[in-house]
Amino acid sequence: MSDSMSHYMKTFDAFPKVQSAHTVRSSRGSYSTILMITSLLFLIWVEIGGFIDGFVEQQFTVDNIVRNNLRINLDISVAMPCNFIHTNVRDETEDRFLAAELLNYEGVFNIPYLFYRDGNSISTPELDNVIRDSLQAEFNVQGQHLNEDAPGCRIYGAIPVNRVKGDFHITAKGFGYRDRTITQEQSLNFTHVITEFSFGDFYPYIDNPLDMTYKSTQDHIHSFHYRLDVIPTVYKKLGLEIDTNQYSARSFETSRRHIPGIFFRYDFEPLKLKIEEQRMSFLRFVVRLANIVGGILVICQWFFKLADKIIIYVFGERVARRGEEKAKSLLDADNLVRLD
Repeated sequence: MSDSMSHYMKTFDAFPKVQSAHTVRSSRGSYSTILMITSLLFLIWVEIGGFIDGFVEQQFTVDNIVRNNLRINLDISVAMPCNFIHTNVRDETEDRFLAAELLNYEGVFNIPYLFYRDGNSISTPELDNVIRDSLQAEFNVQGQHLNEDAPGCRIYGAIPVNRVKGDFHITAKGFGYRDRTITQEQSLNFTHVITEFSFGDFYPYIDNPLDMTYKSTQDHIHSFHYRLDVIPTVYKKLGLEIDTNQYSARSFETSRRHIPGIFFRYDFEPLKLKIEEQRMSFLRFVVRLANIVGGILVICQWFFKLADKIIIYVFGERVARRGEEKAKSLLDADNLVRLD
C-alpha cells in the first residue's frame, strides 16, 4: 500500500530530477555558479540589513491641527550699533509687534565670517540626525540690551507671532518708522550673520536652511530679502515624536530701491510632512527574500543559456564545448565488461 501510494505521489512531482548521466559539467558553468551564489549572498545580506534597520517613509497630509501662533527663534549679528536698529513684526492682519521688547541686543566688536557660508543648501534633515539633536532649549533672558554703542549688534531670542503670513524685519531708526533718532546714511551697514533662524520649539542642534549663513554689502542703502515657506513637520522613531517646523528659503537683494534693512517674509503651508521610521513584517520579509532568490536563479539561467548560444554562434561548437565533462553512465565504454 505504501509503495503504490509513493508511486502515485511521484506523478505529481513538479520538480522532476535529471539523472547525472544526462548532465554536463564545465568550467564556464562553475564560474557562473560562483557568480550567482555571490550575488545571492550579497542581496540576502542587504535585505537582512534593511529588515533590521527599517525604512524611512515621508508622507504629506493635510494639517488638521489648529495652531494660532508659534515662535520665531533667531540669533543674528548685524554690522551696526544696536542703538541704530529697529526690530518689528507685521502680519497680514495688520497686527504689529515691537520685537525689541523681547529680543536681546548685545553689542559686539567683530562678526566672525570664518565658520559661516554665503548661503546654505536646502534639504530635509535626516531622521536619525533630528532624533539625535532633539534637545529642546529656551533662551534664558528676554529684552536685555547690553553695550549698544559697540560697532556690531547681536540680536537673539524668541518672539511670538500669529500663524499667518507676515514678516519680521530689521531696519535702521528713522527708516520705515518714525523715530526721534534718524540714522545717518554713512552709518548704515546691514552686513549680517545668521546663526539661528527657526520656527516653533527651539531645537538649537537641528540645522535649518538659514543657519550659519551670512550676507555682506558695501552699499549703505541696501536691503536683503528672504522668502520663507514654512511647513509643520513631525518626526517619529522608536516611539519618540518630535513636532517641529522646516522651511524653504529664497533670497534676493536690492540697492537704493527699498527701505534699507533685512526682511524675512514668511508664509505657512496648509500641509504637514510626516517622517516616520517603519519596519516590514517578518512574513513580508520572507516573501520578498524568496522572490529575490527565485528571480536571481531564473535570470542567471537565462543569462547562461544566452551566453552559451552567443559563444556557439561566434566561435563554433568545438570552442563552446571545450572544458566540458559529462558524467559517466553504465553504457560508457569504460564501464562495459567484455565477455569472452
